[in-house]
Amino acid sequence: MSSTIFYKFLSQKTQSTIHFDGTGISVFDLKHEIILQNQLGQGTDFNLRLYHSEQPDLEYENDQDVISRSSFVLAKRSPSLSKNGKFNNASRYVSGKPRINKKVMNTTATMAANGAANKNESRPVDENISEEDRIKLMFENQSNAWAQTQDELSTHKVVYNKPSATGTNPEDIPPPGYMCYRCGGKDHWIRNCPTNTDPNFEGKKIKRTTGIPKSYLKTISKEAATAAENNNDGSDNQITTNENGDLVDQQGNTYMITETGEYVIAMADNKTWLNYQQKQQNAAMKAKQEFESKILECIEKDQRTEFLDPLASSIKKLLAPPIVMTSCCQSKEILKKMTNFNYHQPTLEQVLIENDFHCPNCDSEDVFIDTLIRNEELESSLQDYIKEKGEQLGIEDPITAANNALKRSSEGDDDQPDAKRQNIGLPSRPNMLPMVSPFGMPPGMPMPPMPMAMNPNMPMPPMFMPPVPPPFAMNNQQPQQKK
Repeated sequence: MSSTIFYKFLSQKTQSTIHFDGTGISVFDLKHEIILQNQLGQGTDFNLRLYHSEQPDLEYENDQDVISRSSFVLAKRSPSLSKNGKFNNASRYVSGKPRINKKVMNTTATMAANGAANKNESRPVDENISEEDRIKLMFENQSNAWAQTQDELSTHKVVYNKPSATGTNPEDIPPPGYMCYRCGGKDHWIRNCPTNTDPNFEGKKIKRTTGIPKSYLKTISKEAATAAENNNDGSDNQITTNENGDLVDQQGNTYMITETGEYVIAMADNKTWLNYQQKQQNAAMKAKQEFESKILECIEKDQRTEFLDPLASSIKKLLAPPIVMTSCCQSKEILKKMTNFNYHQPTLEQVLIENDFHCPNCDSEDVFIDTLIRNEELESSLQDYIKEKGEQLGIEDPITAANNALKRSSEGDDDQPDAKRQNIGLPSRPNMLPMVSPFGMPPGMPMPPMPMAMNPNMPMPPMFMPPVPPPFAMNNQQPQQKK
């Protein structure tokens, strides 16, 4: 049988309904249903009161009182107050039990003592005595009452500490969401933790995942984490405790714990790093193309065709070191198919392999890679020409700028080894992320440098690194240095 109780808050215009089974509902259960229906939370910051609709000043004070069905009551929320050291709030209506009002039972001994006191205090007073005698008699009665009270208090048990408001029973089950931050368990209070009596237990500090998105967290089972911590799984991924008390594995990942008690580790933001790396590469390629286009305009204007790559098919391209020549074509007089007898070494090697080692200019056979001749004179002339045009146009080669910046950075570190660098907040590279060469760069060319913290007074270097000459080129330069 379904019954109904109507209620309304004093600040509302419309009434609400509570359905229950039976002919009546207790005040405790009605307050519990009202808090749940209105989603008032845990009830720690307010107190809920119910009043009669006929007499709004008359409150339902006893939680065991039964309100008959089809009744109408008034509800009111008031701030929680502290009374005698206890907080009077509505939290017990959410997760507690009804409060039992204990009535003071007068025992026979207490009644006899009170009767004796009344007999002593109710002595007949002579109406003819003076006012001073009346005052004297009043003080005597007060002294007798205080002496009797002291006799009663001497037989009571002394309580030095106030009993705790919460239960101290070890079998009490914590509410949902509670976690023991000593061992990570959820089935006991921290004061009842089994490790409290273990003298060999090493306290471990488990960080919480506050502020970290769930997409960056990887869940680790508690059994696997415990086995790794005790090194029972036989793997090298052992969990240890660092100097701060945090749980850290061999890869440097810090173990954290979620609100549900699960062990997790923070994963690297690979997507952000890849996006940042792609932007850096695109910016480097754009700066390099803009610089080369301006240099190419100057070359065409000055008719310096020896600085152009003859193997570039569609567009004109600037020669890049190392620059080599074939043993059969070393002058302009024997040019046939090509407009220049100087080539970029990696490009020429690829062409020779594809054409069975035939010269791309005169089709001579047996032009092997080890017979190529390094043109160092043209390389130095090209560098001087680029430097001169850069000064005239007010631009700088990104490769040269990167080299100068790295050189100044290394010199600054040598002069001030203990100087602190400014943290500019750039993303860090994930540990296991493979390095991919940017588009347009040969496989042998090193990657651009990783983002680093720099001196604020130092200009930011361009995002491009110069190619490293092959080993045989370094060998060819040594005899020239000796001369």
